[in-house]
Amino acid sequence: MVPFGRTAAIFDVDDSLLDGNAGTIFSWYLYSEKIMLPEIRSRIPRLVYEYARRRLGEKDMVELGSRCQAGLWVDDIRTHAQACFERHLRKRITEGAVRQIRKHLLSGHYVLIASGSPQAIVDEVARHLRVHGAIGTRTRAIDGKATSDILPPIVFQDGKREAVAAALASQGIPLSRSWLYSDSSADVPLFEAVGHPVVVNPKDAFRTQAEQRGWQVVRWKERSREAQADLASEWTSWDG
Repeated sequence: MVPFGRTAAIFDVDDSLLDGNAGTIFSWYLYSEKIMLPEIRSRIPRLVYEYARRRLGEKDMVELGSRCQAGLWVDDIRTHAQACFERHLRKRITEGAVRQIRKHLLSGHYVLIASGSPQAIVDEVARHLRVHGAIGTRTRAIDGKATSDILPPIVFQDGKREAVAAALASQGIPLSRSWLYSDSSADVPLFEAVGHPVVVNPKDAFRTQAEQRGWQVVRWKERSREAQADLASEWTSWDG
């Protein structure tokens, strides 16, 4: 028997499933809480400046998000990821994503989230949503500590397609029978490989491209009811 009816649903995380970027928020959490090693933390402002000046690209920032964890204990990274998720990301989950994930799960589909963000924070999103699998950017660990050595493929553009295809192949599910939900033009290689492309919250240029290709376009901006309840509770605690 082939598992999950040979159909999968793949969800990108940043600016679609979440109202925000998981990797950026987690990196800022590690920076602001002074969890990063001092020699790494001291370089972050300059690297962010270089990105703002377009001297570094999106792929560079994907790599930076995981490399800034170098020297930290892997178990500690997981603990920090859980704290960051509960404090900053849980309230950012969008209602549209929750609705579609539940729909696919109830249909018996294999549900996977995939992001260039660090694996630890992607795992927390997956755990909360109770999906079947999570793909993020991973670094090599030596003696229980993270290094700056990224394990291929980098989960970006063709590398993301490669990682997702491998994960689905292990379940006997072809990309051509799968759904993809993403906002990013960087996911075009993956969009071209799936059978059901759905573009979420695209910027104008990508919206035009999606419409020209006949890809469905949807808007997920409203945060989930659970997220709104978290925010209300947060405001109440501040007011008190």
